[in-house]
Amino acid sequence: MAQARKYHKDAPATNAERQAAKRARDKTQWVEISREAHDAHNTRLEALQTAIHEAARRGDSTAATCNSANLETLLEKLQAHFAGIK
Repeated sequence: MAQARKYHKDAPATNAERQAAKRARDKTQWVEISREAHDAHNTRLEALQTAIHEAARRGDSTAATCNSANLETLLEKLQAHFAGIK
């Protein structure tokens, strides 16, 4: 869906107007987090992945079912596995 212009439709947009419109669009599409929070989140996910790999290697059936080289896939498999348990 096209964004409504925030400046006069008959006049060309100034650089400042275009930049302001882009910043407004970006705020609706992106989430800002600190580098520290991002890195801490990734560290926890990698620790989870390592623990699952080790548990699968030791023969844990849940870990073997959910094991994946890709973190996104691993999380999807975990969610699907535990969503199926009633």
